[in-house]
Amino acid sequence: MKTLAQKQSAAKLLTEEFWSTNEILNQPVKIEHSVNIIDKNGNYKILVNAPGFKKADFKVRVENGILNIQAYTSGKKEEIKKNYVRKEFLTSSLARSFRLPEGIDVSNIKAHYRNGRLYIKMGKANTVKQMNKKVKVQ
Repeated sequence: MKTLAQKQSAAKLLTEEFWSTNEILNQPVKIEHSVNIIDKNGNYKILVNAPGFKKADFKVRVENGILNIQAYTSGKKEEIKKNYVRKEFLTSSLARSFRLPEGIDVSNIKAHYRNGRLYIKMGKANTVKQMNKKVKVQ
């Protein structure tokens, strides 16, 4: 049988502490999206683990020899039920940059997004050309 102090502690947890500010819980969560880079058959393949996005959320571009990958999404998780006192708003972003090695065929970089992963393929070129390019995500 619970003592009065234990019952009061449980009640406090469910009431006062539910509404209080928690330093750890109120901090934004930074997720470092994992990346695999593969060098195979004259191509580099970059696989970015990025669940929860749509292909339209991504911006992939090469500027001054740097491959920039960015994505942003937001939305609301909302259930319509009586007496709700809390609803969650969802936002997620991704930003990764990579200095490209010399000899990348920037004009032929391809990207597509499928099953929570962004796939980027770029071939090695015989001649080095510096150029900027936006890459459409398929």
